[in-house]
Amino acid sequence: MSELMPCFHIDLPDKAQQHHAAALDFLGRHGISPNPICYAIAYEYDAGRKPELNLEIESHLDRGRELDAHYLREFFDTHFMGQTDEKVGEHIADLHNLLYKVLEGVSGACSGAADFGKVLEAQTEELKGDVDMAGLKAIAGNLLTATKKAISSNQSMRDQLESVEKDTSELKDQVKQLQDQANRDSLTGLYNRSALSQRLDSMIEGGASEEAPLSLLMVDIDHFKRFNDNFGHLIGDEVIRRVSMALQQGVRDVDVAARFGGEEFTVVLPGTSLDEAMEVAQKLHEAISKLVLVRRSTKEKLPGITVSMGASCLHQGDSRESLIERADQAKESGRNCIVSEAETLVH
Repeated sequence: MSELMPCFHIDLPDKAQQHHAAALDFLGRHGISPNPICYAIAYEYDAGRKPELNLEIESHLDRGRELDAHYLREFFDTHFMGQTDEKVGEHIADLHNLLYKVLEGVSGACSGAADFGKVLEAQTEELKGDVDMAGLKAIAGNLLTATKKAISSNQSMRDQLESVEKDTSELKDQVKQLQDQANRDSLTGLYNRSALSQRLDSMIEGGASEEAPLSLLMVDIDHFKRFNDNFGHLIGDEVIRRVSMALQQGVRDVDVAARFGGEEFTVVLPGTSLDEAMEVAQKLHEAISKLVLVRRSTKEKLPGITVSMGASCLHQGDSRESLIERADQAKESGRNCIVSEAETLVH
């Protein structure tokens, strides 16, 4: 049975007590109940063994955002579960076993071919001598038996290879699906932050030019905490899903829409100038503002959804962090508006 959290570390008593006290203090300062999931994150945060965990939490707090149990639960699923990786590993083991079967079959076929060759060589030597009718019949019989055996062996090999080919194809499809799941945010189906980082790094390494610019949008749901506080986390999740759908439907196949974290999203626009990115942002902004949510139980129409958006474009020497940071700074210029990095530089 696979472990639920293989990344956990067993600390010595003194260290464990230190991290335990710090975890409770951390949760208390943020008004979060010390349930097992939230406690696990707070404990590992203080231990500092997962740099990406600390970086994401600190980035979240630096933006003035609040931590709550709902956010930490999503965070736990992303950083601690690791079930998809385990499933991929299981399928890789299956592929290894299939390859072993193929090698066994090929080895058997080669052995059979060698045996057939020895029979041919022996019967050829027999034919060089004086052979009577009985001898010819014996040689013919030996050749027929060897030929049938070789045909049977080859047919068995073909059947085995066809079976292996089918199994391999199915496993490859399953592994591809699992790898895709590992790149997706479980709530929205958009790319997750890890996949965004990989895709964006790859695009930046490719460079940008006037002929092939690269732009990026940061998108933040305005006053999202009010949805959670006033209507509950299920409604909050639905708001996130609806915004993510609007983003996904409003961009091209070559664009990358991702959930950056919490109520924040990123849209990467290859081959798009800053001015063109602002046009895309305007269309997305309008589409989101037209979303209508109704609570099923009461038929109550919920408040409208607005977003703040910031746009940046890739310059020489840019990194993923600097490109995102400029778009994020532009986004923080106001609520329910779209601001480009050019406007923040002017001010």
